[in-house]
Amino acid sequence: MPESLSRTSPPLRHWALLLGIALPLLALLLLGQDRNWDLLNYHLYNPHAWLHGRLLLDIAPAQVQSWHNPLLDVPLYAMTRAGWPGFVVGLWLTVPMMLALYLLLRVYALLAANAATRTGLVALALIATTGAAAFAVLGTCFNDAFVAAGVMGSLYVLLREDPDADRSSAWLLAGALAGATAGLKLTTAVYCLGLAGAAIAMPSWRQLPQRGGALLIGGIAGFALTYGYWGNLLWHLHGNPFFPYYNQIFHSTDATWTAHADERFVPQSMRDALLIPFRLLHIGRRYSEIKLRDPRLLIGIVGYALLLWRMHRRDANADGARSARFRMLAGFFFVSFIAWAAQSGIYRYALPLELLACLALMLMLEWLPPRWYRIGAIVVCLLVVVATHRPSWGRSHFEPAFVRVQMPSLPHDSMVVLSSQSPLAYAVTALPDDVAAIAIDNNLMHPGRCTMLSIAAEHRIASHAGPMWLLRGGDALDDDGEQRAQRSYGLVVAGACAPVASNLGDLRLCPLRRDPRPVLCAMPASAPGR
Repeated sequence: MPESLSRTSPPLRHWALLLGIALPLLALLLLGQDRNWDLLNYHLYNPHAWLHGRLLLDIAPAQVQSWHNPLLDVPLYAMTRAGWPGFVVGLWLTVPMMLALYLLLRVYALLAANAATRTGLVALALIATTGAAAFAVLGTCFNDAFVAAGVMGSLYVLLREDPDADRSSAWLLAGALAGATAGLKLTTAVYCLGLAGAAIAMPSWRQLPQRGGALLIGGIAGFALTYGYWGNLLWHLHGNPFFPYYNQIFHSTDATWTAHADERFVPQSMRDALLIPFRLLHIGRRYSEIKLRDPRLLIGIVGYALLLWRMHRRDANADGARSARFRMLAGFFFVSFIAWAAQSGIYRYALPLELLACLALMLMLEWLPPRWYRIGAIVVCLLVVVATHRPSWGRSHFEPAFVRVQMPSLPHDSMVVLSSQSPLAYAVTALPDDVAAIAIDNNLMHPGRCTMLSIAAEHRIASHAGPMWLLRGGDALDDDGEQRAQRSYGLVVAGACAPVASNLGDLRLCPLRRDPRPVLCAMPASAPGR
């Protein structure tokens, strides 16, 4: 019988810990430090705006994402403000992937019975780390790895319990972990529904109200803990606790009454949703802004279906606790997949599903005769890794300081205007706290779209008596933004642009003058107080 990863086998538990740390660390060294679009747009700006009292001073410099909960990004922001090296910051951003991988290996140990070996651990760790979602977001500020760690933590809490006991405390804790993670990053909500699927899939239906109630109470408590303050703040500022999202429900006048969600990848029908795993077998942008290919979701769907079928066939002789755990995990996987497809279809948000799909593959390898297990694990591992096309969201070599931005000296009564679809808000963190940053054209603000935020921006620009500057980058999108600023607001670049010292891209501050132009939006009787 192969050496199992049980509570009496410390060496293999140590292997799980070693793999959970070593493989993500090796991947980080190969990838370099993060330079993705979201980092430049809001992961640095949002905590800065919150901690420096800019929520009423600025208007949407980080575009739609200007109001994301900043709590999870505070450590990253603090490290960058302290000038920490790129590798150290990258190491912090890799910790959640280390935790998610370690928990995945522990879940494998619980479900693999006596078949969890060093070979299986290494193969699972390699397949999981090299996924199109896992590898791409490792060491980045996307926070999808934090979601994976929270979700895997919830599942581990449930799966390590004796299913026959079905204790409410475990469901309460699992719900609290998932709810708290959802408060930090709202995309976790689909996995909260997945936990409900796990509760329903448990064999003891009589206990369903009890575990469902505990899960719900824990989820609400965890969400309130991490999102309650921020949601209350957004409610008082904008009349929408999720502003600007779900504004088709809350009808805040500060934005248009739409969902403000990225629906480019959402399937249009049930047939479209069922085809997602097959379409992911081809390199493309169907479910990502950058090309990828990954067979793992298809492997997961097929794998959990076959595992359930096999468990049902052997139910009479099967271990009841193991059978219940399989059902719970499969219920979570399938409900989460449906919720994820309906909510976004964005592949990197499916990271927990990708990890669990790798687990299903390794569990199916248990069916091989013992003498073929090691060969099968190695061959399957190589095939899956080679078949994967991983996207790159932007990386650079490790630098002595993760972020460096230094603005030219500005008069204290200055105003900085942003008119660009490019991510420029990271530079706002280098402005003096009394210099406002006003966006007039981006993925939320549009000239002539007379929301209260647009009216406030127009009013602030028209009434500003001090110098004004245009913050822009070096690409063609910023040329277009500069032209729209002139055409719609009468803001004309009136001199040489000063370079902004930065290690994150080409930035310039251009002096502006105001030319006469028509009023875009009629000022209401009570002018906005921003």
